[in-house]
Amino acid sequence: MFRFLLVLSLLVLAGAACASDDNSAGQAMTAGIEQFREGNYPLAREHFERSLGLGADTPALRYNLGVVCYKTGDYAAARNHFSTLLNGDSQALARYNLGLVALAEGRTGQARDWFGQAAADDAPDKVRQLAERQLADLSVQDNASRQQSTLARQGYLSAGLGYDSNMAGVPEDSPSNRGSAFAELVAAGSLGYQATERWRLVWDGVLYGQDYHHDSDYDTSVLQARITALQVVDVWELGIRGGGTRAWLGGDELETRAGLALLARTDACAGAALLHGCSFELAAEQVNGGPGYSAYDGQWYLFEARADRTLAGWLLEGFYRWESNNRDNFSQEGYVVSVSPRHHEIGIEAIYPLHPDVLVGAESALRHSRYDSPHQWLEQDVLVERRRKDTRLELGLMAEYWLNRQWLVRNQWLYRNQDSGIDRYDYDRHTLTVSLEGVF
Repeated sequence: MFRFLLVLSLLVLAGAACASDDNSAGQAMTAGIEQFREGNYPLAREHFERSLGLGADTPALRYNLGVVCYKTGDYAAARNHFSTLLNGDSQALARYNLGLVALAEGRTGQARDWFGQAAADDAPDKVRQLAERQLADLSVQDNASRQQSTLARQGYLSAGLGYDSNMAGVPEDSPSNRGSAFAELVAAGSLGYQATERWRLVWDGVLYGQDYHHDSDYDTSVLQARITALQVVDVWELGIRGGGTRAWLGGDELETRAGLALLARTDACAGAALLHGCSFELAAEQVNGGPGYSAYDGQWYLFEARADRTLAGWLLEGFYRWESNNRDNFSQEGYVVSVSPRHHEIGIEAIYPLHPDVLVGAESALRHSRYDSPHQWLEQDVLVERRRKDTRLELGLMAEYWLNRQWLVRNQWLYRNQDSGIDRYDYDRHTLTVSLEGVF
């Protein structure tokens, strides 16, 4: 109750602060405050975002936006707005509210860190008292949780039908130039164990299958199992993951992978005015090709960085991905095919809630690939040697409708265009999928 009164008083002060701003921005702020008082938080958010778009980017407005986003359950947006206040006069209050957001998301370790910072000696008395109360409540909850199960289970199931305009086989191979309808199934599950206050273990597994109607030679199956150890350090969650994957193509074993990955994630990125969430992954795997695919024996390496933020109601996520392969390659009687590409890829994904039950999204990515060794082949009895370089453009659209709190229907269209230095690897590919997905 005390926290709610504190929020209301700040909203009133924010309205006074806007009186000297542009009239239309001030009117939008005032309308937002009125809608907030009436409990209409989505409409209040619309007014506050309109005021922000009109140039009234003040700490008070950012705080108000954080509050209504928190009230409507958009915790990612709330983090973004509160994070912009970390270097200002309201930084103690911002830390307290970031603790509330982390608490709502189940990140109790990060919540405790934020409340601890908000309870510093130099914090305002009211904020410090609120933070200390939250820390005391967390301590009580921790004692109670120790007497309860520390296991958390989650499952995911997806069944879909679709059409692929250009079936492809092994990774980076030339396409078939033939289309087919397909069915796919994804089943995944995870089991989490909270070992200590800051340490947790997560086991997860995935089973994936895709069957083509017209040609079973392109059917794909994947089985994956992993274990991850995660530790909260300040505002970061750091982890190490180990696991293995086996893939089949057309019923034959394609490859088996085993490796390790280092992980890092934070909701308080440097430069919080632009970003609020960042994650990094560094991975390496040993790959063993199946019978008939020994050319794929070797190593695979990955570095990936992701960052996200909200903007005018959109959730945006950008990424950079670097992949490197050191494979044996395929060689036979002067015919050499390199299967050791090095990829650089950048992309962005955007999701927008049209309605509480309807989300739409778009994605775009650009990838450049260069192969370590040149391809060789005979062309009219002349040996041709050329290094393969590819540029691939990827575009996608998505819409999903939540039937209830557990099940949703997703429609997704994906387009890929690849321009290669070797003509036979040029292709256009459209994929359309409709799926029913559930979370348990």
